[in-house]
Amino acid sequence: MDNRRKIVNYFIEPGFQVRYLAFLIGSSFIPILVTAAIISYFLRQNYLLLVNYAALDPDITSLLMWELKFLIAIIGVTFFCFFAAITVLGIVFSHRIAGVIYKTRKTCKEIASGSDIELKFRDKDEFQDLADDFNVMLKTLRNKGTTVRAS
Repeated sequence: MDNRRKIVNYFIEPGFQVRYLAFLIGSSFIPILVTAAIISYFLRQNYLLLVNYAALDPDITSLLMWELKFLIAIIGVTFFCFFAAITVLGIVFSHRIAGVIYKTRKTCKEIASGSDIELKFRDKDEFQDLADDFNVMLKTLRNKGTTVRAS
């Protein structure tokens, strides 16, 4: 069974990823909340001025108040969707970084146990050059080890 798409698999290094998401969500939550509050406040003040100082029919007044509530709800939903998108993108991006950490640790343990392997990341992972540098270092160390044993 192919379980690559399960959300659990996106948390390869939960300690790092949860801290990363907490930072990302925390740093975006306050500006989103403040922006939504300011927009809602000024929108409400303008509507209340219009309703209180214009000689409007009661039906128009109730329609304007309904429209105000609807606009504030739309603002709330829009900012919630933005917040949800930040969270999803944060999970995906942290997964691409955590995958590198996981694979590097796993490869180091396998090399320490005597396996003759190289480090390879998934195509979309970050830090592709790290794998290349690691493999060059590994090849150099193996060559030095062969030279020392031959002496």
